[in-house]
Amino acid sequence: MQSHLLATSIVLSLVSVALADTSIERPPAESLPIPLGATRDQVLLGDRIFHGEAASGQCFVCHGSNARGTGNGNDLTTGMFIWGDGSLKAIRATILHNMEIAPRMDGALTAGDVDAVAAYVWAISHRQR
Repeated sequence: MQSHLLATSIVLSLVSVALADTSIERPPAESLPIPLGATRDQVLLGDRIFHGEAASGQCFVCHGSNARGTGNGNDLTTGMFIWGDGSLKAIRATILHNMEIAPRMDGALTAGDVDAVAAYVWAISHRQR
């Protein structure tokens, strides 16, 4: 009985993530700023990984398809970071830490993929509105 309740709870959590506020759309990656030390190609790849379109990325599951956050992940668009100072280096360190404490929950990311996602997260947190 407890395992059935746990399974139901997990399914409901995933459904709530899927139904998260999508009224604020995913910004076009081509228009995002590029962090110093990164490239436009990294931002574009990071966008695809974040949204599950490359490297089995799973970022959107917790942070929402619009990166505005869910009950499981914070809003990445405000420029205010819980872990670190919001620099490219700090964002990369946070991603690596998350991968270490929850192996394979972030997808099958290589070091280059992590750099790309960090560039994308930096870009969405610094875009002009």
